Amino acid sequence: MAIRTQEEYERAVQEFQGLRDAPADSQDGRRRAELDAEIKAFYMQNGDEMRRGRPTR
Repeated sequence: MAIRTQEEYERAVQEFQGLRDAPADSQDGRRRAELDAEIKAFYMQNGDEMRRGRPTR
């Protein structure tokens, strides 16, 4: 499932972080790999328009 909105992106990142310790050959590890690809694709397409996580100084 492709990430289409900033909110979906934020949920995907949160889910990805929760799966960070999953073994690569497990179902959770495969889900983490899917999320990684989706997150990167969304960021490549929308990175310039995304809300910044930290304020600029």
